[in-house]
Amino acid sequence: MYLKKLSFCLLAVVALAGISPVQAIDRDEYVTAVISILQTHTQLMEEMAQGTRFRYSDNLVRHANQIRDTFGLLGPMEWHAAQAADLHSAEGDVTLNEEKFESLAYASRRSLTNLVRAAHDSMERYDREGLLEAIANMKHSCMNCHNLLPESIAPRIWDIPPGK
Repeated sequence: MYLKKLSFCLLAVVALAGISPVQAIDRDEYVTAVISILQTHTQLMEEMAQGTRFRYSDNLVRHANQIRDTFGLLGPMEWHAAQAADLHSAEGDVTLNEEKFESLAYASRRSLTNLVRAAHDSMERYDREGLLEAIANMKHSCMNCHNLLPESIAPRIWDIPPGK
């Protein structure tokens, strides 16, 4: 059932992006579509958390689960693309090796688990601040890796500087 929903969501994004599901989708179109899903779920969570009352608070958990699962569509597959690129930061002082990449990918997966947990907590206790902090931590964990790679390999999906 869940895979049907995810497949439908991905097809909807692909259709909205003007990509025919019959034709082969290239990497850039695929990544753009999946990033759109991540951004949409994240934006909805932020808007729900900033409301005065969580009218649909159980949906926070659903959105958090979708973010975690959507990350799995991209995530560490990018290492293979990154290996072929120049693995230096814009300043040229940081080299991203496989061990560092795995450490950053693990931190991202952990932040996604924490996001799901925070969504549960916010639903049960209306912990708005904890949820917004978990969303910010998730964004930072993504950007901590993306900022070390060329944008052609790891697009800047969140408009924030690296940190945390």
